[in-house]
Amino acid sequence: MNPIEHNLLPKQRLQKRNLKVKIDLYHYTNELYNELVSLNIIDRMKKIPQLGPIKVQKNLSKSRYDYIVLQLYLHKLIKQKLQGELEKTYNNQINPEEFMQNQIDIDKANRPTIGDLLQLLTIVYNIGHFYNTFTSSRAVIIYANKNKNFADKLKNCFQDKRFQEIAQKYIDNRNYRRLHLLNSILILEKCNQELKSVKIAKEILYNYLNDENALTEKMLYIFNIFKKVRDVSYIAYDLQISNTPFTMDICNEKSLELILKELLSFYNNRQPTEKLFKSMSKLLDDIIYNENSDAICYYQISRKMVRKLETLQDYAYYTDLFLNKNSILNCSYSQRKDYSNHPILKLTFDSKDKHIANELLNKLEQTNNVRVGYYDRYSDESTILVSIRKKINKEKTVVAFRVLKTVIKYLRKINCICPSDIRFLLITKFFLYYLFSEKSIVLKATVHEEICVLCTRGKNSRIKELEKILEKNRGTEDEQHEVKFLIKCLDNKNDVSITIPSSILVLEKDKNNQKLCEFDGMIIHPNRDNNQIIILEAKNTKNSKYLAKKCLSKKLKKLNITYNKTSLEIIDKDAKVEINIRNFKKPR
Repeated sequence: MNPIEHNLLPKQRLQKRNLKVKIDLYHYTNELYNELVSLNIIDRMKKIPQLGPIKVQKNLSKSRYDYIVLQLYLHKLIKQKLQGELEKTYNNQINPEEFMQNQIDIDKANRPTIGDLLQLLTIVYNIGHFYNTFTSSRAVIIYANKNKNFADKLKNCFQDKRFQEIAQKYIDNRNYRRLHLLNSILILEKCNQELKSVKIAKEILYNYLNDENALTEKMLYIFNIFKKVRDVSYIAYDLQISNTPFTMDICNEKSLELILKELLSFYNNRQPTEKLFKSMSKLLDDIIYNENSDAICYYQISRKMVRKLETLQDYAYYTDLFLNKNSILNCSYSQRKDYSNHPILKLTFDSKDKHIANELLNKLEQTNNVRVGYYDRYSDESTILVSIRKKINKEKTVVAFRVLKTVIKYLRKINCICPSDIRFLLITKFFLYYLFSEKSIVLKATVHEEICVLCTRGKNSRIKELEKILEKNRGTEDEQHEVKFLIKCLDNKNDVSITIPSSILVLEKDKNNQKLCEFDGMIIHPNRDNNQIIILEAKNTKNSKYLAKKCLSKKLKKLNITYNKTSLEIIDKDAKVEINIRNFKKPR
């Protein structure tokens, strides 16, 4: 056959490389900016990497200051080009009582506008970052939860009791993603308190940190614009370093104007564009900010910071830990990865289940040969990551089984968790990878279009869930027979078990994922001392009753799985084998 050759991009438009912008700061912003310059905060921002410890190609790296200026530039475009599209324009003045808790003497002519508040918020939102950004913030919150003296010292840094209360709230909720805003308050408290811009900036941040239900309509409107412009800014910058086919040409003013109009116009249906940016944000979250193997590494750095903080005797949080470039929280750390990059278990928890996620994280951290990480998403969800050390003295299958047992225990603490919750599938696949000699696993749905794994307690519950999916009357006759055989293999013990009513495909390594073998179902008993795993081979056939036994034995041999020969049992024309995790030994 002759291959077809064709140039898909004969005339691709090149992007410009430089974008020099000029931003006019409004009165209050200009006043605050000059004050921050005098305190060397602006110079500090120019040295703080936008992505903290995340390694970025030098010519693509950005500072927090770059990020601030890009947002200010976008606000400038909005004011110049899109005023007529907005529900409230940037020139709309704000009455002091709409956002100020403390009385500030501002005459009517000098009331701040929406544009003033957006510029001020853009700056003060970013000035409170550590050099290691959220990695350091997480370390502070972890240590504050361990050490009451440190928590009190952090809380008492603030002169205003309102911010002391917010600090305590963030410590209790382990909300490290907003710690930089409290650092911003500390900076503002070091500024000249006679400046009205400083007073206004503190009140804006207080409103931003406050419960949304307590905000006025106008402040909600301002914060909504701020968040959308902030999201466009970081997505535009970070797409440049991501391995994705997407990009945003920030040199193209017309394209920026279009996307901002779609996001902000009062006359548009903004939902499609909002969903697009939400999806892009999640994409960047997964491949840059919290890429699985890197996220574990960053969490380990946070833990290292905590251990170093424990050795400190006499220190001031603001000057010694926050401002000092060489402090424990700001210095550089080696990024050591002594754990397997594949597979990495990834479990996400809703904000209401954050306490369970924290309990699980602490338990897994105490498990030998396990490496963990966690991060909070902007959606307020928490994600835990789990991997196994590369070089260990034990068989990795045994370690993976301990992880399985622990994860299932804590997942079942979640109120009204569904037996087919996706997290049961994820932890099961993680374990099967190690059970089947570190080979990729695919669970293929058969009698149900989605359900591959069920976690239930007691025989009756197991049968009920399995019969429920059989009622769908989906799948072939052979596939339905496999699930019926699975039901037949259930015992009467009232413990928690994983049942897999789906095909388990084991794929060959380094051979384009060719199928090595396939199992017809499985039962896993994580809380038992013996015979924790039952692997099934179902044969809906009239052939010899030994065929299933022979096939199952052959597959186990392929995967080097050790089992007691007497535990391989024939049931009618089907077969099952019971496997004891204790029989797994580290290969020589």
